[in-house]
Amino acid sequence: MAYPAIVIANEIIKLAQAEEIPVTPMKLQKILYLANGIAYKRNNNKLINERFEAWDYGPVVRNVYAIYRDFKGECINEPIDELVHTTGFNFALASSFKVEDNDLEVVKEAWDNSKNLDAFTLSAWSHNKNSPWDKAYNADPRQVYISEEEIKEYFLNFIKE
Repeated sequence: MAYPAIVIANEIIKLAQAEEIPVTPMKLQKILYLANGIAYKRNNNKLINERFEAWDYGPVVRNVYAIYRDFKGECINEPIDELVHTTGFNFALASSFKVEDNDLEVVKEAWDNSKNLDAFTLSAWSHNKNSPWDKAYNADPRQVYISEEEIKEYFLNFIKE
């Protein structure tokens, strides 16, 4: 199942709080990207509804950036319970979404594989040659969005069983 990005971002922040490991907005973005890729590999479906954009420091979900931008390079100290558009004219708080157990396992796998890396290391990883970010960022003309198909294909080959 795919969720609003802020719902998954807040799950990552909860894991960070539980283990007392700092997460900056940039690190959060890269873990979101990794979790989405792992979901493609494990469940053959994306985890996050919104599209990733190709920014200078790697993949970014714009609305998560907007919600946590005031933290800048500082540690995010708690999840922000933001209103999320659901359907039509309906909205719900991010905390009202129930993340299924198999999806929480994907988030935990992404967390466990990245929690001890800093934001700049994760950013450098996302910049790998021929990565989905690289293909979008260095396209002529530069692409705003990273292709979902490129993300899926990349992670299907990147993650080994």
